[in-house]
Amino acid sequence: MPLAPVPAGPPPITLDDSQWPVLVVKLGRDPTESAVETYLAAREAYLARAQPHVVVIDTRAVHLPSPRLRQRYTDWLCQHERALRQWTLGTAYVINSPAVRMMTSVIRHCARMATPFLVSETLPASAAWAAERLHEAGLLQAATRLRAHYSVPAS
Repeated sequence: MPLAPVPAGPPPITLDDSQWPVLVVKLGRDPTESAVETYLAAREAYLARAQPHVVVIDTRAVHLPSPRLRQRYTDWLCQHERALRQWTLGTAYVINSPAVRMMTSVIRHCARMATPFLVSETLPASAAWAAERLHEAGLLQAATRLRAHYSVPAS
């Protein structure tokens, strides 16, 4: 039986929880509907841990997702608003594209997201902000680890 072809290039969405309670999400150029559903299921599992955490979403490689994917993500945010508010200490977005920046703003507005957030152009700036959220929540070891991992000074 022949093996299925392996898609070329990086995965459409990766999740790295090696610095938990920090979750780093990296979006590839063109996430598929299947990849988004897999990501949302994973995010739901992280929320089910019932642990405070921060999320860093790196969108530097992504182009504008389709309206259908944007709506799916907005709907998911609305459906999980309570858990997101309870367990997400903040979300840092790494965004270089003005169009993706606008899209993120619209999604957050439509989903009525009230959790703290930051939009920056670099991963170290987002990591520094995430470390501050951890520090403020009393997760000092996690904040120190995150700063060391991204070589950002304490503020």
